[in-house]
Amino acid sequence: MDITKRVATMRLNFHANAVSLNNVLNQLHIISNDTAEERNKNHVMTILTDILPRLGKDVDGFFKNKES
Repeated sequence: MDITKRVATMRLNFHANAVSLNNVLNQLHIISNDTAEERNKNHVMTILTDILPRLGKDVDGFFKNKES
């Protein structure tokens, strides 16, 4: 595995853990629902638009197959 895929994998783990952390903070009433939703949206969009394509995943094809 080359260095770019390793970095992309580390970024994927970071953003996935950040989504989980935001959910925990929301459940503990440390942050509001709106704040957690906005933060999670940013992390998930980063995963879908930047990280998964760098790992060679076809995100557009995945969503097209699920619609039909």
